[in-house]
Amino acid sequence: MLRDNIINTSVKLFRSMGIRSVTMEMVADEIGISKRTLYEHFKTKDELVETCVHSELNRLIGKDTSIIERSSHIIETYLLFMWSHIQELRQTNYLFIKDLRQLYPSSLYCMTTEFESRIKEGIKNFIEKGKGQNIFRPEINVELATIILFEQLQMLMENSEKIFSMHYFSPAEVFEHISINFIRGMATKEGVELIDHYYNEHQLTN
Repeated sequence: MLRDNIINTSVKLFRSMGIRSVTMEMVADEIGISKRTLYEHFKTKDELVETCVHSELNRLIGKDTSIIERSSHIIETYLLFMWSHIQELRQTNYLFIKDLRQLYPSSLYCMTTEFESRIKEGIKNFIEKGKGQNIFRPEINVELATIILFEQLQMLMENSEKIFSMHYFSPAEVFEHISINFIRGMATKEGVELIDHYYNEHQLTN
């Protein structure tokens, strides 16, 4: 459908160039339609952006659900989540998040609020299961560990422009460094072996 093509094309342009730099004319030209046809589907750029944000949210939720369904171990699930988000970061210009924050804060709030609750609950369940399976040390405080990991990842997203305009680290590199070293720090000897096994197994394909 043309409407789906418009949304998918717009998302691709927004993520690669930022929202501010993309015009309705650019979207129309990329698809090969007239601006008039584009405006028949979306009256304003704001409406298009709002629709794209909701579309991306649904896509990411579906992607996470697929990972849960196909992974066989909680460490594998965690690492597949990590690689999935690394791929998303590699394909997204930080200007996209910057423009959302500055120009469309309500859309960003909607997107992040949905993910915050899912991520926090997912981290908490992951650590609890890891303790139960002797992957993580028994003295680990689940609530505290959940908050620490979540806030580290949140800081990465909220300060991406400041961090990556001043240093030579990519968002994907920092995300991986935080994610993998955090769980290694909580792990038992058996847990470290499992982490290394699944990390090496999936690193080859990512």
